[in-house]
Amino acid sequence: MEKDLALDGMLESAHAVAAQEVQDQAEAAGSAESGADPEPETGEKAPATATDGEESVSSVVVEEPAEDGDEAPQKHELVFPLSYPVVLAELRQRIPFLLDHGLNVEVDLSDTTYNGEITIRELERLAIELRRNKIKVIAHLPHRDLKIASRDKMIRQHSMDAIQEGLEIGKILGARIAVFHSGYSNHVKPQEKDWWIEECISALEEVVSRAQEEEVIVALKNTWESDEQVILRLFESVDSPWFRFCCDLGHAACFSQFAPEEWVVQFHDRISNLTFHDNDGMEDQHLACGAGVVGYDVVSETIHEELTEPVNITIEVAETDLLPSIQHLEECGFRFERSVKQ
Repeated sequence: MEKDLALDGMLESAHAVAAQEVQDQAEAAGSAESGADPEPETGEKAPATATDGEESVSSVVVEEPAEDGDEAPQKHELVFPLSYPVVLAELRQRIPFLLDHGLNVEVDLSDTTYNGEITIRELERLAIELRRNKIKVIAHLPHRDLKIASRDKMIRQHSMDAIQEGLEIGKILGARIAVFHSGYSNHVKPQEKDWWIEECISALEEVVSRAQEEEVIVALKNTWESDEQVILRLFESVDSPWFRFCCDLGHAACFSQFAPEEWVVQFHDRISNLTFHDNDGMEDQHLACGAGVVGYDVVSETIHEELTEPVNITIEVAETDLLPSIQHLEECGFRFERSVKQ
């Protein structure tokens, strides 16, 4: 699939998280051979969402060890890239909105029919326009009505084809992270959970392998899980630096039995991005941040304690709730990387 040369800068590796783990694994094994470099270049440490030629986001304040008699050092301050979800079919028209609000984009690829109709040339032109406007991209892979753990082989195959097509589209658009839904829900019967997990592992190994080829990190998002056990088993079985975690605080508030911040603590070393919205603790309402029970003041404190580097935050709320959400999050202690037009 030949691509426009203008995309070269977008498609160079900027995966410090994945690269660092690969380097660590190689050093631990003592197998560093001269000239061998099977994984992405390790280079200078930077957020997974940074692209070549663009400034990476980093900690603004570095903790220094306290000397005798000195007060304890202040916690480091992080500046987070901020994204808003936009469906692929509307992406070109929504670029002015993203620019006006200083936002990056999480491209919603859930419309598999449209994904199959859009041409590579159209995607390349979109990628160039996004690059020109310095809008970074996260891909949200297809998930509606898909089942990678299915007893019907045709359903499973269609689901895998749709997900891999989404990976290809995300790669062309310059995405470095692709959000992924496992498909787990409360419809999985307790007696079938082990079978479901084994089937999901098999599919995930295939997805992650393909993602590694495309140099895109797959970020598994929590959805219906009532606790961390299913996701932990998936990470234990698919142990790859290209397989990370997307922590959805809104989902945690209404679907799980643990407080949202506990998910940050549990998966802090695997988090590649975060999704923010709010609800009443009963339904997945996608209310403005601060209008529900998530508790973003506690979330902010936990994130600043648990994360050593900033990750992308996507705010999944109605457009009218976007600015109130940002204001509330800033009041809770978050700082965002935004270049808002005056």
